[in-house]
Amino acid sequence: MHDPVLAILAAVFAAFVLATLVAGGLVRAGFPLPPAERRIGCVDGLRGYLALCVMAHHFIIWLRIAKLHGGWEAPDVKLFNQFGAGGVGLFFMTTGLVFYPRIRAGFRACDWRAVYLSRLFRLTPAVMLAVALVMALIMARTGLHPSPRDILPALSWIAAWAEPPLLGYPDSGRLNAYVLWSLHQEWIFYLAILPACAAAADLLRRFGQPLWLIPLALLGVALLARALAPSATPPVYMPSFAMGMLAYECRAHPRLSSWLRGPRATLAAALSLLAGMTLFAQPYGAALPLFGFFFACVACGNDFGGVLRTRGALALGECSYSIYLLHGLALALLYVDLGAAVGPLSAAQMTLLLPPAALVVTLVAAASFLLVERPAIRLGAILARRKPRGSGAIPQATT
Repeated sequence: MHDPVLAILAAVFAAFVLATLVAGGLVRAGFPLPPAERRIGCVDGLRGYLALCVMAHHFIIWLRIAKLHGGWEAPDVKLFNQFGAGGVGLFFMTTGLVFYPRIRAGFRACDWRAVYLSRLFRLTPAVMLAVALVMALIMARTGLHPSPRDILPALSWIAAWAEPPLLGYPDSGRLNAYVLWSLHQEWIFYLAILPACAAAADLLRRFGQPLWLIPLALLGVALLARALAPSATPPVYMPSFAMGMLAYECRAHPRLSSWLRGPRATLAAALSLLAGMTLFAQPYGAALPLFGFFFACVACGNDFGGVLRTRGALALGECSYSIYLLHGLALALLYVDLGAAVGPLSAAQMTLLLPPAALVVTLVAAASFLLVERPAIRLGAILARRKPRGSGAIPQATT
């Protein structure tokens, strides 16, 4: 028995459209958008759709569990698996792109205290909210209450180190779709790869060598490490960060950047992304150049017919982090806590629930951004600015 592929694809498209319309309505109601000078190409317009792709990926996994008696495992259809894997891979490229200016500035020119304060306040408060909601759902299901022994597991979640059982509840990570693994990789980038590459920039500048050697070297080292130790986790994702850095280098070349924004590049990038998502199950191996080319076009300002510049797309981009963190809870509620109500539906009928689920998640994520993320970002920026004079930090990113 196979997944209702066409029904799922229609549902994913409908979810994208509905979420975009709702997000656009939120903007008309006063939802704030990032100023144009803070945007890098059309990446802000892409991020929300990446988060929705991850939600669609986990919706399909839940659908297989509920209707096909499968386990929590990758979908058989490559495209459906790439909704998750490819979406996260492009998120990693975004991180490499956004932080490459710090690398180019060099280790000595970067205010590392400000960098890590801004990252801490950007990432952690929303994770704390997600953990609190997961624990609240466990308490509602079981009647259990937190005790001192739950402090260390909760801190492990908040630090994105691991997702052990909360309140002793088995498979607690399924309640948030195990999404914190990618934050673990992000912290590896911030704490190790970022300062190492910045130090390399100082060294290259001292010897008059071009800085684009840094992402090329990172890419080469990661691919070599993966070949020598295929079971090691970090080398799998490091090339994605490097591709994001190379996309920034593409922006620095006017003729190349202009071509990557043009209609021929739009068609080539769309076909490249389609090939990467349908021919490969992961974006980290042979598919990496296909995803990297698509991302470079977006980073250079290709809006794909204006789609990535709409107010709805930009608002979804602002909400993307909360969409990513909170969609698992919505799906757990839908498939488990509302299981008796939706259980009689067929697999094809269940796909009709994805668009309204995306609508709910978008609204909740918007509230999370306004009430948790945005105030925390501002507080982090205030604390980051309180630094010794002459530290020479570059402006802090809020992506």
